[in-house]
Formats: sequence, C-alpha cells, structure tokens
Amino acid sequence: MEVQVKDGQTLADIAIQEYGSLEALPALAAANGIGMTETLAAGSRLQLPDVSYNRLIQQYCKANDVSPATERGMTDVKLRVFSGEFSPQFN
Repeated sequence: MEVQVKDGQTLADIAIQEYGSLEALPALAAANGIGMTETLAAGSRLQLPDVSYNRLIQQYCKANDVSPATERGMTDVKLRVFSGEFSPQFN
C-alpha cells in the first residue's frame, strides 16, 4: 500500500495517520529510503510497510479522516495532530 503526502505533512505525521504511533517512523523511513526528518513534497507517494502499532488511534484517524500536519511557523514547530475533542478519549 501507499499514501499520498498532503501539504505540511512530515514523516511523523504520516506515522500517526497510518499507524497510530510514532513507533512506525523508523520502519516508514526505511521502507522509503529516506531520513526520518526529511522534508516531504506534497503529492509525493510513500510506501507503507505492512506493520501494526496502535490500532485504536489508527482506526480513529481513518474513521474521522484525520490527516495530521505539522504547523509551520517562523518561531517554532507545533503539531496539529488532534483537536481537543480527541484528547479526552485517549488521556
């Protein structure tokens, strides 16, 4: 399987979106021959290794069309992964 990168997404965002966990980051990077911090071009495609990490969050992302993207700013980087409504369910 593969996934198309959306604007602003990092490999970490894809790991959360597709596997529900940052633990997938090394496997995702290795499967695509890229570094874990490499900047991804919107529209590019990534191969998805057939592994499982956190099915609960993975299913939530799929069911609710969650596409995490790292917010780009001048002074710092903030993850816009989940809204406030998501957090109470998993805290």
